[in-house]
Parts: sequence; C-alpha cells; structure tokens
Amino acid sequence: MFCNKFKYKNFYLKAFVFSVLFLIFSVSSFAQDRKKLEDEKAKIEREINAINAILKETKNTKRMSASELSILKKKIISRQNLINNISRQMSILNGEITNTQKSIIELRSEIEVLKKEYAKMLRYAQKNRKATDKILFIFSSKDYRQAYQRYVFFRQYGDMQKNMMHNIEKKYDELEKKTSELTIKKSNQENLLQQEEKNKKVLTSEQLVKQKNIKQLSKKEKQLAKQIKEKQAKRIKLQKQIDQAIAAEVKRQTNIAKKSATKPTTKPTSVGEAKQKYVMSATPEEVELSNSFSTNKGKLPWPTEQGVVTSSFGTHAHPDIKGIMIDNNGIDIRTPKGAVIRAVFDGVVSKIFTGPNGHQIIIIRHGEYLTVYTNLSSLNVSNGSKVSTKQKLGTVYTNSDNVSEFNFQIWKGNTKQNPSSWIR
Repeated sequence: MFCNKFKYKNFYLKAFVFSVLFLIFSVSSFAQDRKKLEDEKAKIEREINAINAILKETKNTKRMSASELSILKKKIISRQNLINNISRQMSILNGEITNTQKSIIELRSEIEVLKKEYAKMLRYAQKNRKATDKILFIFSSKDYRQAYQRYVFFRQYGDMQKNMMHNIEKKYDELEKKTSELTIKKSNQENLLQQEEKNKKVLTSEQLVKQKNIKQLSKKEKQLAKQIKEKQAKRIKLQKQIDQAIAAEVKRQTNIAKKSATKPTTKPTSVGEAKQKYVMSATPEEVELSNSFSTNKGKLPWPTEQGVVTSSFGTHAHPDIKGIMIDNNGIDIRTPKGAVIRAVFDGVVSKIFTGPNGHQIIIIRHGEYLTVYTNLSSLNVSNGSKVSTKQKLGTVYTNSDNVSEFNFQIWKGNTKQNPSSWIR
C-alpha cells in the first residue's frame, strides 16, 4: 500500500513540475514580448521628441511651409503608433495577470490536496502505529535489500512531502507578489494610455489649425509651386555636381583596381576573385571594408542624432502641392538647429566641394560604397581624412526660416541606393 502511495505521489509531483515549468515559459515569453514593446515605445518617444525640437524652432515663423505640415503628419502617426504600442502592452499585461491568477488558484488547490493527503498519512500511521513503526517495519524485512528499500522509501516519502509543501507555499508567495506588481503596472499603463489619447486629440486639433494655414497658402498656389520648382531646379544642379563627383571617383578607383590587378601577387586566389567582384576596391583591406559595409545593411546609424525624413527616396508626387513631382536620389532629413552631421561608417573622405547654394558637400568612400552629405555650414574633416562610424563631419546649415535640412545619399559605385533600407 505504501509503495502504491509512493508511485501515486511521484506521478503527482511530475505533473505539478510540468505545470510549473509551463507557467515559467509562458511568463518568460510574455516578458520578452513586453520588453520589445517597451524598447519600441522608447524609440517612438525619441522620434516625437525630435519632431517637437524641430517644430519648436519654427513655431514663431510667420511663414507656413508644406514641409512643416508634413512633419506634423509624421508626429500624429508617431503619436498613434505610441498609443497602439501601449494598447499592446496592456494586452500582454492582462494575459500575464490572468495566467498568474490562474496559477495561484491551481497552487491553492494543490496545497489543499497535499495537506489532506498528508493528514491521511498521519492518521493512518497513528492507527497502525505498531505495524508501521519504522524500525520494526525495516527490521521485519526478509533480507538486507528489502530493508534498505524500505529505509529509502521512508526517507524519500517524508522529504517529498516536506519539500512539496515548502516549494508550493514559496511559489504561491512569489506569484501573489507578482500579481500585485502586474496590477500596479496595468494601472500605470491605463493612465498612460488615457494621457496619450488626450495628446492625440490635442495634436489633431493642432494639425487642423496648420491645415487652415496651408489652405490660405493654397490661394498663392502658383507662387508656392514656383518656389518648389526653383528648389527642385537647385536640387537638379546639386545632383549633377554629385553625379559628376561620384562618376569621377568610381573611374579613378576602377583604374587603380585594374592596375593593381595586373601586378603579380603571391596570393592570387581570394584577392584576385575579390578584385573581379569589387571593381572599385584596389586592396584586400578595401574589399573587407566593402563587405563589412554591405553586411551592415539595415543597421547603419543615422547620419544625425535627431532628425525627421521630410522627403523619401525616388521619384514621387509632392505630398501637399498637386502637379509637382520630386526626384530624390537620397532622403531629405530635417534636424534641430546646429545639428551635427556624422559619418555612418568607417571610410575615407574622397571629395569636398561647394554646392549651388554655397554650402558644403562631403562624399565618403567605404570601399566600393559611397555616402553623400549635403548642406553643411561648417566642416570638421578634409579631403583624404580617414573617418570612423559616427565621427563628426560638420554641422547642418540653417536658413532664414530656421529650417535645418540636408540630403543624405548612398551609392554602390554608379548605382544609387535607397538610404532608408540601409540606416537603422
């Protein structure tokens, strides 16, 4: 009978351990999801702070620009993303609380069952005290092996009961405490959600005010369209300068690579193959740099610490003025006044020149890749300078309307790339 009880208890213990492990893995999964959402929330908040910093500089400017409205739209989208993020965190917290409360109920039931079983064992032992006396029961064994098995059984059976009671009560206290913590977090998240919904309403009303101003500007649509076309014309002139500079750099590096390839080498295998693939790379070090740049696609840091993309890559219609097409070989990034422009990767400054607006452009070569930074008012590097990731190149120029904006491009040889696919 005792052996049957022991087998039953052993099975019961395994089932309990399995349920506890399932709970632990579920809670761990919830915690990982919530951590990702918290990181995403912090990122969105940084974006909103960057937008606020930019808008603060132009809030007293009488002239309303379509660019400012575009930034406001981005702010509303970011604010909505933040609200959605908080809602998802709330959902995860609700799931955690539900699972924890369910586990507490199960643990309470387990404790009650174990207490009853333990009480039955004590009553049985009391009624059959003579027959169940440990010493007599052990010494009444047929042989030494049976005596040892009975001894081990008594020891394991008693320890199992004590350990199960202790561990379950300890786990119950932990889960009770965790439920209390999650309830507090849920309350905090609900308050945060209410605040964000209020902020969204305020932001929406602000956008309506800005749109009214844009409607007033639409009365001068021809004049505004003319200004945009003039800006586009300057962009085309600037892009021609950039295209020529890049073409010259590609040609120069290709010639160097060809000359290097004709020279005898003691290691013709991997280096020779690499030079055929990377026509701009003249040395194994530059091949390695190209490979490193390529493997960091989607992970490159932003060329400025704070900024908002105001014009995307490629040919697309102007977001606010009908009939105007924008052709952009990179992305336009608006920043706070005096923002630092920085290198997105290790490389060498291949060319610095002045654009049509009288401000500086920097081209940095990273093996066969090139990055372009325009509209700098001051420089911290010179031609031929070696630069490292996030090194300061200069500061962005701020115009009379307090607008600080620059264009950022990435090229692979003569082929333009979408910077949004490369930066983090």
